[in-house]
Amino acid sequence: MLILTKRFYSTGEVAKIFSCSRVTVFHWIHSGKINAIRTIGGHYRISKKDVERFINPSERSLRKKKEGKRKTKILVVDDEQQIVNTLILFLEKIDPDFEVYGTTNSFDAGRLVVTFRPDIAIIDVIMPGMNGFEVCEKIKSDPLTEHIKIIAITGYGTKENIERIKNKGASVCILKPFDYYEVAEEVKKIATGAEKD
Repeated sequence: MLILTKRFYSTGEVAKIFSCSRVTVFHWIHSGKINAIRTIGGHYRISKKDVERFINPSERSLRKKKEGKRKTKILVVDDEQQIVNTLILFLEKIDPDFEVYGTTNSFDAGRLVVTFRPDIAIIDVIMPGMNGFEVCEKIKSDPLTEHIKIIAITGYGTKENIERIKNKGASVCILKPFDYYEVAEEVKKIATGAEKD
């Protein structure tokens, strides 16, 4: 997990932390997604506290203003913190109707399935503790959660793993390293009911 050692970070440093461009960071600042102060020279600086609000998903508020239609809730479960952070930020940027929450703890995923009540779960297949196969099976075997659509992601894309996770109930399996737009497209397909059977 990334440890922050500085009090303030530049837009370039924040871009590196979240694997995105500086333009994206400027967009977050101007849209109010992240707080920043401006130096006398006109440069933005983001405090450690504000960066940590993005790095630690547990500090992100699950409550968002509901304007019009209900938001599509998406749960991201991956043992790599950076992937969780980037997927949360990317999906919420792609579509304001996406409400995204994430965890790096596969056991915590079970609790979030109940408390957050996602419509879609993006789950890493191979994780420490309870792996993606078990998480997927638990979701699909419970009448209260079987409606949740699952997108599996994995860096171990063997034919056996792909077939196994699909047999456990995943709608699709995306291989790492993936294009974030590819994940977003699959989420949109599912959210609009246009995914392939």
